[in-house]
Amino acid sequence: MSSTVDPLALTLSPDALEAIAERAAELVLEQNGNGSPWMSRERAAAYLDLPVSRLEKDKTIPCHRDNGRVLYHRDELDDHFRALG
Repeated sequence: MSSTVDPLALTLSPDALEAIAERAAELVLEQNGNGSPWMSRERAAAYLDLPVSRLEKDKTIPCHRDNGRVLYHRDELDDHFRALG
């Protein structure tokens, strides 16, 4: 029995796989019309899988105020929570 090597096999590091998955998710959001990185408090809470009350109370989570609205930027949220470890 002879063994053959699949010429299309590719081994990825966990970091490379994560980067590909994140980029794929960004592309899906952009294509579905939800590509804006700006989110309401409710959308940000859902994105982070946190209760809305946590976003309201935690003053360290980056947000922006616009005429009474509170907005969150996806990249700032990602950076903030990555920095927490």
